[in-house]
Amino acid sequence: MNQSFRGRFELKLDPKGRLSLPPSLRQALPNGLAQIVITNSRYQNSSCLHAYSLSEWQSLERRIAKLPALNAQVQAFQRFYLSGGQVIDVDAQNRVLIPQSLRRFAALESQIVVVGLGAKFEIWAENSWRTIFENLSENFEDTMSAVAHLETGEEQG
Repeated sequence: MNQSFRGRFELKLDPKGRLSLPPSLRQALPNGLAQIVITNSRYQNSSCLHAYSLSEWQSLERRIAKLPALNAQVQAFQRFYLSGGQVIDVDAQNRVLIPQSLRRFAALESQIVVVGLGAKFEIWAENSWRTIFENLSENFEDTMSAVAHLETGEEQG
């Protein structure tokens, strides 16, 4: 069974574009898995990358395959999100080489932030993450209230 990706890490990419996975993220990969899938994503007009264990990615692919294939939103999701997914080997030093096209998409330079989100983790350019996090921080009381209502089954008015 997969463990959750947890934590937030300020890291550096090496000059070749490799990310050294922190121990807690490595431990969340099932059975010492040597591959992850990285794809492009967006949040609040900022680009980032999502990373999944291969098994979690395959589960996502199966869920998407069950959706109506002729639905324009499903097609858009497949073209943007699924097509960006690249299987990446984790090397013997627990590093992953982020492909140049994905680094370019997310504007990743040297300083990055990796954010564990349970079934996946995100990879952000440090400056983009700071902007997103400041916004999340400023609105956290509203977010917490909305989540509390979800938990209790109440509707927001």
